[in-house]
Amino acid sequence: MDYLDKLTQLAQVQGKINIRCLFQGDWRVEHNVNTVQDEGIFHIIEQGECWLTLADKTFHLQAGDLFFLPKNCPHRMHSSAKVSTKSTAITTSQGLFELRQIGQKSPDLKMFCGLFLYQKESLLIDALPEYLHFHLPETPVQPLLQLFLKEANETNQGSKSVIDALANVLFIYILRHALQMGWVESGLLAAFEDKRLSHVLIKMLNEPQAEWNIEQLAELALMSRANFCRVFQQKMQMPPKKFLNQIRLQQGAYLLKQTPKSVLEVALEIGYQSEAHFSKAFKTAYGITPSQYRK
Repeated sequence: MDYLDKLTQLAQVQGKINIRCLFQGDWRVEHNVNTVQDEGIFHIIEQGECWLTLADKTFHLQAGDLFFLPKNCPHRMHSSAKVSTKSTAITTSQGLFELRQIGQKSPDLKMFCGLFLYQKESLLIDALPEYLHFHLPETPVQPLLQLFLKEANETNQGSKSVIDALANVLFIYILRHALQMGWVESGLLAAFEDKRLSHVLIKMLNEPQAEWNIEQLAELALMSRANFCRVFQQKMQMPPKKFLNQIRLQQGAYLLKQTPKSVLEVALEIGYQSEAHFSKAFKTAYGITPSQYRK
């Protein structure tokens, strides 16, 4: 399992493509933050064009574009570069997708919307930029998009399961393409691509239970202690001990959700000396006890 697989596993990402939009005429739609769950949302333009405003930036989206907001920042979508003065009412019906329509004529815009659910305090999600915007036909994601559109339009048996599975694959492709294009320039993912730190980070990620100290980590990185601490802080925006603690807790959260192991077994497996020590650290990070989290 490579570092991207491991980080995605710890984030416990679950993808869904659950909304289809058919919009015609002049319209504006507000997307507000969902405070109930940790999630990122994305829009895929199947046909037509629209504009998306995020804070003080406006983006022109065309057929084949994907726009991903990892932290679900508030944004507005509209039919033209000039934003309509008021929001447009939307009629909604339920089928394979939640169908949202504006206008009675043939739609100018066909768009799919989806989301990625993930665990609180995810190192992977925290490392992503505010948004990622790219044109799918120019990327390796295009065949995946074609398969998704085929499933969405034909609605065969099991289509919903296939579509959600494709969303999970899409998440990895988004990250892979962003890294290849150099769009993630700082933070965790950039650090894993740094030859000075990658070996150290992978060891910490795969062996969080080990009693790592600065001297051992610096030796692995072939650096002096002082230089290692400086480079680590510069790239990761946190010291090694904090990173190790976060990895341990996220591994613990994953084991609590995905295995029947007891809280004590989980605590010992990820490097804590007692259940009490782990429970205290977990509650500080997640706001609830390990037992409450598991429910």
